[in-house]
Amino acid sequence: MSNTNRIIIYICGFIIGMMLVSMLMNRRAAKEESRPDPWLVHNQAMIEAGAKPLPEQVVESMRVGVVIDFGYLPSEASPKEMVWLLKFEDSYPYVRVVQDLQTKELSYMAADQIAIHLREGVDATELKPMLDELGLRLRMFNRKEQLVIIGVLSTEIDAIPATIQAIQPWAKLFSTVEPDFLRFQPKKPDNLR
Repeated sequence: MSNTNRIIIYICGFIIGMMLVSMLMNRRAAKEESRPDPWLVHNQAMIEAGAKPLPEQVVESMRVGVVIDFGYLPSEASPKEMVWLLKFEDSYPYVRVVQDLQTKELSYMAADQIAIHLREGVDATELKPMLDELGLRLRMFNRKEQLVIIGVLSTEIDAIPATIQAIQPWAKLFSTVEPDFLRFQPKKPDNLR
């Protein structure tokens, strides 16, 4: 067999192999595309169970989260806010989206923790009796900024306000307590990039 024949056979084999690999990859991709997105299926199930869909003005990055709970606060009989709890796979795991029913304003916060700014001269270790009594966990503290992050009492939609209310007897230890708000950078116009 001459070198020319070997090269021709090699090239033909290479082309046939590439075509087979391409067909297999296309078949696999088509199979993946035909499968429904589990997040969309879950979100649809939540909506069918009574959850309202996320408002149109919700930040785009929040739309990929799975709605794991929905409700009205303080109660469904006299609602002031709509609350969605979202779960994410890659970024921060649990997010709480709140829409004020009067102003339609949206706020985003961690669903499983709150931020406490300690009073001047108070150390994070002084929170231990409060944490022990309420069964809460200290998640993070920053002595320089007098900031403490603690877990919440439950996984319900009212966990943030309930936890803030529950720690009020220890208010002398902190200057402010608030949800651990998420802040988003405004998008820059394409001509400024």
